[in-house]
Amino acid sequence: MLTVKTMLRRHELVWLSRTPQPDVTGDASAVARWHAEGNPFVVCRQRGGDDSVPLGFCVASPGQRPRRIAAHSRQEEIARTARPPSLEEVAALQPGTFARLSGAASQAGLDVRVFGSWMWQTLTGGFYVNAASDLDVLIDVADAARAERAASFLQRKAGKCPFKLDGELSFPGLGEIHWREYLNDEPLILVKSIATVRMVRREDLWK
Repeated sequence: MLTVKTMLRRHELVWLSRTPQPDVTGDASAVARWHAEGNPFVVCRQRGGDDSVPLGFCVASPGQRPRRIAAHSRQEEIARTARPPSLEEVAALQPGTFARLSGAASQAGLDVRVFGSWMWQTLTGGFYVNAASDLDVLIDVADAARAERAASFLQRKAGKCPFKLDGELSFPGLGEIHWREYLNDEPLILVKSIATVRMVRREDLWK
């Protein structure tokens, strides 16, 4: 299992000092090419029982569905990390709805990050998005008030967007929760982290 000291979270972007190992041998050339081009990998949920860092990325070609590729690396090979690109960065390439959503988030004091297809398209300029693509967002929340504000904001905006507004709230030291599930009144809530997927009592989220 990854230790707490890694401080890595799901959706974190990492750049590596050397090419990571592909999970599938046949993907070795694609992994090597992606790394050689200077592209980041994204941190995923742990797939095995060792202490390697689980990574992934997507490759896309015009007219083809993006293909996910899994890889893994050692923690000491991580050269730098970053959170996913901001909604503002994505909106700069997508005027209209994205710009209005980004402006509303800024007014609400929310730092909205984007992962998934729109992230990869923004980072690489590749063909990752189609008419049916969701917008996957990620918002870091430090306390209950901020989590409620973020989830309520997404709920208000979801019905006004021409695409599905999906995504998660990221709780420090705990993991990520789907924003729609956070708004439910169920006493147990599903939390995903690098190492686990587990049900947590709602009142324990801030302990």
